[in-house]
Amino acid sequence: MFLNEMTDDDLAWLTEIGEPTHQTAGTVLISEGTEGPDVYILLSGRAAVVGAGAVLAHLAPGDVAGEISLIDGMPASATVILTAPAQVLRINRAALMVRLESGDGLAFRFHRAVARVLASRLRGSNQRAAMKPEVARMLNQLKAA
Repeated sequence: MFLNEMTDDDLAWLTEIGEPTHQTAGTVLISEGTEGPDVYILLSGRAAVVGAGAVLAHLAPGDVAGEISLIDGMPASATVILTAPAQVLRINRAALMVRLESGDGLAFRFHRAVARVLASRLRGSNQRAAMKPEVARMLNQLKAA
Protein backbone atom coordinates (compact mmCIF):
# COMPACT_ATOMS: atom_id res chain seq x y z
CA MET A 1 0.00 0.00 0.00
CA PHE A 2 1.27 3.41 -1.01
CA LEU A 3 0.68 5.21 2.30
CA ASN A 4 2.64 2.62 4.30
CA GLU A 5 5.85 4.04 2.81
CA MET A 6 5.18 7.56 4.08
CA THR A 7 6.20 8.97 7.47
CA ASP A 8 3.84 10.96 9.69
CA ASP A 9 5.55 14.16 8.51
CA ASP A 10 5.09 13.11 4.87
CA LEU A 11 1.40 12.46 5.47
CA ALA A 12 1.01 15.81 7.23
CA TRP A 13 2.58 17.61 4.26
CA LEU A 14 0.46 15.72 1.71
CA THR A 15 -2.64 16.55 3.73
CA GLU A 16 -1.57 20.19 3.91
CA ILE A 17 -1.19 20.59 0.14
CA GLY A 18 -3.98 18.18 -0.78
CA GLU A 19 -7.68 18.80 -1.02
CA PRO A 20 -9.87 16.15 0.62
CA THR A 21 -13.09 15.58 -1.29
CA HIS A 22 -16.07 13.29 -0.82
CA GLN A 23 -17.12 11.62 -4.06
CA THR A 24 -19.96 9.33 -5.08
CA ALA A 25 -19.71 5.93 -6.72
CA GLY A 26 -19.37 6.36 -10.47
CA THR A 27 -17.19 9.46 -10.23
CA VAL A 28 -14.35 9.37 -12.75
CA LEU A 29 -11.14 10.58 -11.14
CA ILE A 30 -8.96 10.12 -14.20
CA SER A 31 -9.93 9.60 -17.84
CA GLU A 32 -7.71 7.56 -20.12
CA GLY A 33 -5.85 9.73 -22.61
CA THR A 34 -6.24 12.97 -20.69
CA GLU A 35 -3.53 15.04 -19.09
CA GLY A 36 -4.86 15.47 -15.57
CA PRO A 37 -3.16 17.90 -13.23
CA ASP A 38 -3.66 15.81 -10.09
CA VAL A 39 -2.62 12.72 -8.18
CA TYR A 40 -5.20 11.05 -5.96
CA ILE A 41 -4.88 9.10 -2.74
CA LEU A 42 -7.90 7.01 -1.85
CA LEU A 43 -8.67 7.59 1.84
CA SER A 44 -11.87 5.52 1.91
CA GLY A 45 -14.02 3.67 -0.59
CA ARG A 46 -12.99 1.69 -3.63
CA ALA A 47 -12.04 2.39 -7.24
CA ALA A 48 -11.40 0.44 -10.41
CA VAL A 49 -8.66 1.06 -12.95
CA VAL A 50 -10.11 0.35 -16.38
CA GLY A 51 -8.30 0.17 -19.71
CA ALA A 52 -8.29 -1.85 -22.91
CA GLY A 53 -11.84 -2.99 -22.18
CA ALA A 54 -10.97 -4.65 -18.89
CA VAL A 55 -10.57 -3.92 -15.20
CA LEU A 56 -6.82 -3.72 -14.72
CA ALA A 57 -6.75 -3.17 -10.96
CA HIS A 58 -8.87 -2.45 -7.92
CA LEU A 59 -7.89 0.36 -5.58
CA ALA A 60 -8.52 0.35 -1.84
CA PRO A 61 -7.95 2.95 0.89
CA GLY A 62 -4.30 4.01 0.93
CA ASP A 63 -3.79 3.42 -2.79
CA VAL A 64 -2.68 6.10 -5.25
CA ALA A 65 -3.93 6.99 -8.74
CA GLY A 66 -2.33 9.25 -11.31
CA GLU A 67 1.17 8.18 -10.37
CA ILE A 68 2.11 6.86 -13.81
CA SER A 69 1.42 10.19 -15.53
CA LEU A 70 3.23 11.97 -12.71
CA ILE A 71 6.33 9.86 -13.36
CA ASP A 72 6.38 9.79 -17.17
CA GLY A 73 4.57 13.04 -18.02
CA MET A 74 2.30 11.24 -20.51
CA PRO A 75 -1.51 11.27 -20.66
CA ALA A 76 -3.37 8.85 -18.41
CA SER A 77 -2.95 5.22 -19.46
CA ALA A 78 -6.29 4.14 -17.95
CA THR A 79 -9.52 5.43 -16.47
CA VAL A 80 -9.98 5.43 -12.69
CA ILE A 81 -13.59 5.30 -11.55
CA LEU A 82 -14.94 5.09 -8.01
CA THR A 83 -16.93 1.92 -7.40
CA ALA A 84 -18.14 3.06 -3.97
CA PRO A 85 -18.57 6.41 -2.24
CA ALA A 86 -15.11 7.60 -1.28
CA GLN A 87 -13.04 10.23 0.40
CA VAL A 88 -10.17 11.17 -1.88
CA LEU A 89 -7.17 13.39 -1.27
CA ARG A 90 -6.55 15.33 -4.47
CA ILE A 91 -2.96 16.56 -4.74
CA ASN A 92 -1.99 19.14 -7.33
CA ARG A 93 0.72 17.69 -9.53
CA ALA A 94 2.67 20.95 -9.87
CA ALA A 95 2.90 21.46 -6.10
CA LEU A 96 3.91 17.85 -5.61
CA MET A 97 6.58 18.03 -8.33
CA VAL A 98 8.25 21.03 -6.67
CA ARG A 99 8.70 18.99 -3.50
CA LEU A 100 9.72 15.81 -5.33
CA GLU A 101 12.37 17.68 -7.30
CA SER A 102 13.90 18.90 -4.03
CA GLY A 103 15.30 15.42 -3.51
CA ASP A 104 14.48 15.33 0.20
CA GLY A 105 13.39 12.27 2.18
CA LEU A 106 9.77 12.62 1.12
CA ALA A 107 10.86 12.52 -2.52
CA PHE A 108 12.76 9.30 -1.93
CA ARG A 109 9.90 7.66 -0.02
CA PHE A 110 7.30 8.83 -2.55
CA HIS A 111 9.23 7.44 -5.51
CA ARG A 112 9.94 4.18 -3.66
CA ALA A 113 6.24 3.84 -2.84
CA VAL A 114 5.28 4.47 -6.47
CA ALA A 115 7.88 1.94 -7.63
CA ARG A 116 6.45 -0.67 -5.27
CA VAL A 117 2.89 0.06 -6.42
CA LEU A 118 3.90 -0.29 -10.07
CA ALA A 119 5.89 -3.47 -9.37
CA SER A 120 2.90 -4.99 -7.61
CA ARG A 121 0.59 -4.10 -10.49
CA LEU A 122 3.04 -5.53 -13.02
CA ARG A 123 3.29 -8.79 -11.07
CA GLY A 124 -0.50 -9.03 -10.98
CA SER A 125 -0.70 -8.34 -14.70
CA ASN A 126 1.92 -11.00 -15.41
CA GLN A 127 0.04 -13.55 -13.31
CA ARG A 128 -3.23 -12.81 -15.08
CA ALA A 129 -1.54 -13.09 -18.48
CA ALA A 130 0.07 -16.41 -17.52
CA MET A 131 -3.35 -17.84 -16.69
CA LYS A 132 -4.67 -17.26 -20.20
CA PRO A 133 -4.77 -20.50 -22.21
CA GLU A 134 -3.25 -18.94 -25.33
CA VAL A 135 -0.24 -17.73 -23.34
CA ALA A 136 0.27 -21.20 -21.91
CA ARG A 137 0.02 -22.68 -25.41
CA MET A 138 2.63 -20.22 -26.76
CA LEU A 139 4.98 -20.98 -23.90
CA ASN A 140 4.68 -24.70 -24.58
CA GLN A 141 5.41 -24.10 -28.26
CA LEU A 142 8.51 -22.07 -27.38
CA LYS A 143 9.73 -24.82 -25.05
CA ALA A 144 9.24 -27.41 -27.77
CA ALA A 145 11.16 -25.39 -30.38
